[in-house]
Amino acid sequence: MRKSTIIGAVLVGGIALAGCTPAEYDSDQPPAPGTPPADAPKMAGQASTGEHGASGPAAQLLSNRQQVLALAELAVTKATSPQAKEVAAELKQSATEQVTELQQHGGGTGQPASADAALSALSGPAFDAQWKQEVLTLVNEAATLAKSAQNDAELTELATELATEQQEITAKLNAMA
Repeated sequence: MRKSTIIGAVLVGGIALAGCTPAEYDSDQPPAPGTPPADAPKMAGQASTGEHGASGPAAQLLSNRQQVLALAELAVTKATSPQAKEVAAELKQSATEQVTELQQHGGGTGQPASADAALSALSGPAFDAQWKQEVLTLVNEAATLAKSAQNDAELTELATELATEQQEITAKLNAMA
């Protein structure tokens, strides 16, 4: 193969890849499939800060519980499995109480989370399976955050509650077909 052919191929590949990098300005082109919108809520593993820059275990737990609440509310109406609906109803009740408690504790008000658009687009068993995975991720994250919050005397009771909830919810979700 000629050297000029190789150089040409490399240049064409470089130009093609340059088109794949994010732009530094707004574009009228739609985002690539799977790209979350700029104002999308953070999902599992991405802690956000609450109002006035609140951070730390309380703010992280608040964000987590708001995400769980959004998923629970979605599953109450969209899940097809009776077990998923039952777990969603339990999660909705406990997460609502926990969000209120964390807001009072000083975790800020956080941003009300909305369910993942990709999850919202699913239905039937596909929805149930993806919902189950997202909830498992969040309850495991909450248990980890709760362990770090046990140094905070006011969060010790909530941390214990979250650890117990994680075991119960995980067992129920794993028992789902």
